[in-house]
Amino acid sequence: MTKLKMIAAAAGLALAAAAAPASAADFTLNLINGSGSSAYKDYSFQLDGKTVNVRATAWSTANASGATSNVYDARLGYYDKGLGVLNDSEGSGGGNTHTIDNQNGQDFIVFQFDTAVLLSKITTNPFTVSNSTDSDAVIGWANVSTGWNQSLGLDGKSVNVVNNMLSGSQYLEGGSSASTRNVSGAASNLWLVGAAANGGADGKIDGFKLGAVTVSSAVPEPATWMMMIGGFAMVGAAVRRRKSVTGGAAVA
Repeated sequence: MTKLKMIAAAAGLALAAAAAPASAADFTLNLINGSGSSAYKDYSFQLDGKTVNVRATAWSTANASGATSNVYDARLGYYDKGLGVLNDSEGSGGGNTHTIDNQNGQDFIVFQFDTAVLLSKITTNPFTVSNSTDSDAVIGWANVSTGWNQSLGLDGKSVNVVNNMLSGSQYLEGGSSASTRNVSGAASNLWLVGAAANGGADGKIDGFKLGAVTVSSAVPEPATWMMMIGGFAMVGAAVRRRKSVTGGAAVA
């Protein structure tokens, strides 16, 4: 290998190393808040040295009559085991119905962030609903123009409206024990966490409270940018040297 090729190869390796992402900054948002319920709940935390705001809202495909093909806003419960959903068909919420469940409809929580982030993990605490203790979940993500603290305008809309809004989704199999599961998805400012539709792959009724979500930065850390700049500089130096050697040979 000539000296020029060795320089080019070294520069290429440096650039490849620079392109590899550094460990993303992350923050685990604790959602265990005691006991209460409201239409929504706002959170604020620091990620990568910046303040991130997020609003959590509760939704369900059930209304006062039971399961439907539309989505309706619900009460967001914040309990000693995490966030839950109380839809209009569940009355006062007895019998563990104040969970994120798929009994008589599908419950889900929507998180609206003020910036695109990665929701990298969820922690769930299963509850027994209708003699079933399971925690299969579905995750969805999207980028929307609606502000983080503004209404999405989904109340009474078809389930298809929500599905069409999402740019991706993931099914997470769960069990009867509390667990933290990894999430794969694209950087987005809207994330959905719900009970699996129609009982999930195993057909069981799922019910859980969302104890925590881990939010990861969607952009490289400063050290990564410096590595990338250094890699590009090395490639530029190799190109300039090649031009210089080629020019000298032509003159000779």
